[in-house]
Amino acid sequence: MPPKLLIVEDDPSTQNVWQALFSRRGWEVAVASTVSEGLALLGTAPDYLILDLGLPDGDGEAILRKVRDDNLRTRVAVTTGAVDPLKLSELENLEPEALFVKPADISDVWREGLLARLVKEA
Repeated sequence: MPPKLLIVEDDPSTQNVWQALFSRRGWEVAVASTVSEGLALLGTAPDYLILDLGLPDGDGEAILRKVRDDNLRTRVAVTTGAVDPLKLSELENLEPEALFVKPADISDVWREGLLARLVKEA
């Protein structure tokens, strides 16, 4: 059974890159552009989640909080343009498996972060 990945990202270019990268490796990929779409797709808990925080209908942190509150086994990599130390500290309290500050080079994220480990595990 292929690993399930949920990408919650409102930038179409970034969405397309993530989706292509994982789909080509046989992953089952779902995509959402808003907090509400992301929350709806948690009903069948994905194995992995790439989560942007700055979404058109709210803060993606709500999705990470739902994953943690519901004790989902979903591993989460957060991408954010936020540089406010207080905001980042609050986010770290929710213990995402990885946190990348934008602009993040996708190849660097792949090589250095959670995503490289995810592919090795799949």
